[in-house]
Amino acid sequence: MAGTSKSKSRKTSTTKTPTKRAATKKAAGKKSAAKKASAKKTGPRKSATRTSAKAALKGPAKREMTVPAVAARRHIPESTRLMVAAAADACEEKKAEDTRILELDSSDAGFTDFFLITSGTNERQTQSIADEIEMRMKQEFGTYPNSVEGKRQGEWVLLDYVDFVVHIFLAEKRAFYDIERLRKSATLVDLKELQASLTRRPLAARKSAAQGKSAAGK
Repeated sequence: MAGTSKSKSRKTSTTKTPTKRAATKKAAGKKSAAKKASAKKTGPRKSATRTSAKAALKGPAKREMTVPAVAARRHIPESTRLMVAAAADACEEKKAEDTRILELDSSDAGFTDFFLITSGTNERQTQSIADEIEMRMKQEFGTYPNSVEGKRQGEWVLLDYVDFVVHIFLAEKRAFYDIERLRKSATLVDLKELQASLTRRPLAARKSAAQGKSAAGK
């Protein structure tokens, strides 16, 4: 009897073991199937995020390319050019030396459009040049400087008209500060061409006035 009971227990133990193994195999199969299913679900989402990220990167790059093109096409009013030409003419009238006009780069457009740089031989002359420019701007354009600096000393007189800034130096001070070198990106404006615009303006005004009179006479 003892032998039979032992054999029964062995049989039961051998029958139970395969069942457990089968159960664990089924469980493992379910887990792998679940992983595959989750991988399939998450696959498209990841690719969607990648494509959207690429699209986001392309967007700003296109915008950056358009910024310099817009800045390069900035428009300076004709009235500003006429005022700068009149200021340069005032410098010549007061025997100023080495008058130069710099049109600043578009990156400095927020500061001002033009620098007019000129020199006088002494403090009295620099003050006289500044007075002449102020008088011309007031009489011809009805405008006043936003600020005036250094006029009392006369070594470096600065007249700020917002759209353009006038620098009147003594020769040694001009060489020391060397504004032209600091503004390497600026464009040197042809002074004769700019001054020619002063003569074209009254001629055009007289021509239009004559045309108006002839039209009224008819």
